[in-house]
Amino acid sequence: MFRPAALLLVLLAPLLPLRAAEPTVRIGLDTQATEWVVQLEGGGQVCDRAGKPVMKVAPDEKLRIWWDSRGSSDPTQEYRVQVSHPLALPEAEALMKRLRAVGEHPDRVKVPDADTWRVLTGHFPTTEAAEPVLQKLQDLGLDELWVSSESRTVPPRKGRALYAITERYERRPLPLGGIWLKPAGELTTLVGKGRYRGKVELFPNAQGRLTVVNTLGLETYLRGVVPKEMGAWEFPSLEALKAQAVAARTYAVANLGKHARDGYDMTDTVADQVYGGRDGEQSLTDRAVKETEGLFATYGGKPILALFMANCGGHTVDVSEVFGGDAPYLKAATCYPVRPLTLPFAAGVPVSPEARQPWLGWDLLRLASGIIPPAWLDPNVLSAPATPATLAAPVLALQQRLGLDPLPLAAEGNLYLALARSLGFDRVVQGQERPQDAAYFQADGLPEADRLLAEFLSRRGLVSASAWTAKGRPTLREALQALARLWQDLQPLAPGEGTLLMDRQVRRKNGGPEPLPLAPGLLLAEESPDGSLRLVARSDIQVGDRLKWIPDASGAALVLVRRLDPDGAAWDRYSPTAHWRVDYSEADLLTLVQKRLRVHGIQGLQLLHDAQGRVLEATLVDDRGRPHRVRGMHIRGLLGLKDNVFRYLTVGRGADRHWIFYGRGWGHGVGMCQTGAYGMALEGATFDQILKHYYPGIALTKLD
Repeated sequence: MFRPAALLLVLLAPLLPLRAAEPTVRIGLDTQATEWVVQLEGGGQVCDRAGKPVMKVAPDEKLRIWWDSRGSSDPTQEYRVQVSHPLALPEAEALMKRLRAVGEHPDRVKVPDADTWRVLTGHFPTTEAAEPVLQKLQDLGLDELWVSSESRTVPPRKGRALYAITERYERRPLPLGGIWLKPAGELTTLVGKGRYRGKVELFPNAQGRLTVVNTLGLETYLRGVVPKEMGAWEFPSLEALKAQAVAARTYAVANLGKHARDGYDMTDTVADQVYGGRDGEQSLTDRAVKETEGLFATYGGKPILALFMANCGGHTVDVSEVFGGDAPYLKAATCYPVRPLTLPFAAGVPVSPEARQPWLGWDLLRLASGIIPPAWLDPNVLSAPATPATLAAPVLALQQRLGLDPLPLAAEGNLYLALARSLGFDRVVQGQERPQDAAYFQADGLPEADRLLAEFLSRRGLVSASAWTAKGRPTLREALQALARLWQDLQPLAPGEGTLLMDRQVRRKNGGPEPLPLAPGLLLAEESPDGSLRLVARSDIQVGDRLKWIPDASGAALVLVRRLDPDGAAWDRYSPTAHWRVDYSEADLLTLVQKRLRVHGIQGLQLLHDAQGRVLEATLVDDRGRPHRVRGMHIRGLLGLKDNVFRYLTVGRGADRHWIFYGRGWGHGVGMCQTGAYGMALEGATFDQILKHYYPGIALTKLD
C-alpha cells in the first residue's frame, strides 16, 4: 500500500500493457541484516543463483547464512534539496535555468504517471549539510524548499565471504554472488521473519549487507498482500476484499521493475504493498484473490496506477493536488452515501416522552431486562424516595436470578446496607475489613455493626462514600443503581455486541453473520459518543452501526442499544483514524519542522483548504516573519500528522503555546479508500462498483 512514510513520488511507475501470462514479481524482504537462520520444508538444497546445487539441507535442519562483510557499510542514501512541487516540463526547465543562474547544478527526476518533474539540487551526506543551500535559495525568494532523502547508485560492496554454518557449527563457503534456497517442499522459512512460497534468494548488496528476495507468481503474491493491506478480521466483507485484490494486483503490475537496480520489484512494507508471505494468508482473502484472478483495473487498455490509502477522511482528492500532473481515474470522490441505508427498529414497550434521559445507564437497562418493569424507567418514577417495600419485588427477582435463598429487606436502617445484606455481601467482610479503613471512607458515622460492610462497599466502588453521611432516603434511581452495581459485582454483564448487516443480521468481532432475534417486549435505546443513553420508541439504524444487546434465556434481545458512531455516517467511519487529535508543545512542533525547514521559531501557520477541508497549501511563518510554503504530501510530513484533512487551535503564548490539531483520515487521499470500500460493501456495493466509484472511468479487464 502506498503511504506517505515512504518517498512520495518514486512509486509512480510507468503504465505497462497487460501481459499474456501471469507476471512474476520479486519482493525485497530485507536489505539490512548480515545473517539469517533458514529452514527448508522437507529439507532441500542451497544452490547458486543460477540453480547449481552447492549443499544439501536435511529436513528440520536450521542453517545460518552469514555474510562476512568488511566493516561498515557504504552509504546508499543522500540528501538533496527539492525546489517547488512537481512541475510540468516547461515550468521545470524554467526553474532549473533560474537555479543555474545562481550557481546551482539542478537535476530533474520524472514522475511518469503524473507526467511531472521534481527539481533537485545539491548532494549532501546529512540534512544539516543542506542548510546553507536552503538558506541561500530562501534568501533569493524561492519557496517550497524541502530536504529530500534520495537513493544513489553504489556498486555492490566486496566482502570476505558468504558462509553457511550448520547446526554442527561446520562452516561451508557459499558463492560470493549469493544463493538460492530450494526446499523439497513448498516453503522456505526465514527465522524471525516468516514462511514464504516461491523462490527465496540471498545476495550481498551495496550496503555491505544481505538482500533477501522472494520471487513468485503474481496471484500467489496477492495471497500474502491482501490480508496485510485489508485483513479479513478487520474488514470481513468479501466484496471489499475483492476490490482490494484487484487494486493490489493492478498496483503490482504497474510497479514491476521499480527497484530493479536493487534486484527486486517492490518491498514488503508500506513503501509499496505490505506482504506477509505464507503466514499472512487468510481463507477469505484467498477467496477474494481467486474470484478476481487475472482481473485488472485498466484505463485506455493499460493497468492504472491503483493508489489507495487506509482512510480518506470523508473525501478523496484529485491526484494533481498531491503529486501533480493529471490522471483521469484519480479524481476526487466522496466517501458518503447519497442516502444512508437504514433499517427500522421499534420498541415493544411504551417509552417515556422525555427527550433527554441523563439518568439512564447500563445499570438500569440491565435491571429492566426482567428485574424491574420497563415502566419504571421514567424520571418521575425514579425521582421518588426509595423504600424497602418498593424494592422488595426487584430484590426477590434478583435473588431468584442469582440462585440465592430469599431474604427479605430489613425495614429499618441504611437502605444500601440492606440491599447488600439481601445478596449476602455481609458474609465476606469479617476478618478482612478493618475499622481504620471504615474511618477512612467516612463510615464511622454508622453503628459499629454496619461500619465494616459499609467500608467494603465503598472500597469496591459499589456505594459512594458520601452515602454514609447523606441525609434522608435515597431516590429510587439511586437505590436501583446501587442494586445494579451489586449485581454486576456478583455476575458481570457481558452484553452481545456486533455490527448491523443488510439482512438484519449482526456480525460479532472476528465472527460471521448471525441472526438477532428480538423479544416482544423489546426495550430500545441509543448511546451517544459520550456514553449517555436515551430510550427511544423507534430508531432507523444505519447499516454498519454497532449494536449492543442483553438477551433473555432464549437468546432474544430484551434490550437493544444502538451506538451512535462518533465518526458519523461516512463509509470510512470503521477505523480508529477516521478522526484524530494531536497536541504538540511549541518545542515539539518546532523540532518536527526543523527536520525539513531552516527556521529558529514559529510565528504562525496559514492554511489553504479545499471544499472538503483538505489542506492544499500550508505557509509557515517563521520567527523572522519569512513565509515557508509547502503543498501536498509535504504538509503532513512537515507537521507529523496522519492526513491533510485538519484544522488547528493554539492555546497559551510563547514557549508555553500548544498546537492542537483536529483532523480525520490516514494517508495521501488519492485513489481507493480502504475503509470506505468496506463501508460501501456493508451497504451492498459489489467490488466492481467500489472500484469504479474510487477510480472513475476505469474498465475491469481479464488477463487471458
